[in-house]
Amino acid sequence: MNTDNVTLVVLLVIGIVVLSNLAMFALVRGSRGMNFDWFKNMRGTFNQPFKTEDDSLDELRQRVGDLSKKDAQDKD
Repeated sequence: MNTDNVTLVVLLVIGIVVLSNLAMFALVRGSRGMNFDWFKNMRGTFNQPFKTEDDSLDELRQRVGDLSKKDAQDKD
């Protein structure tokens, strides 16, 4: 077995792990002042499709109510 290649691979793996940990640490420390409330900001847009459905259902409910009142008046 060639020990030069083994030590090179081990050093590369250790270097990659250490450098990636340092990069993540720097990223987290640098973003300390940033506001990550993306879920709170997106909450209004998640309700948008349901709101349009509710509006159309309210309109349908109102039309059905008007028709039932008109039908009740015609029967009298």
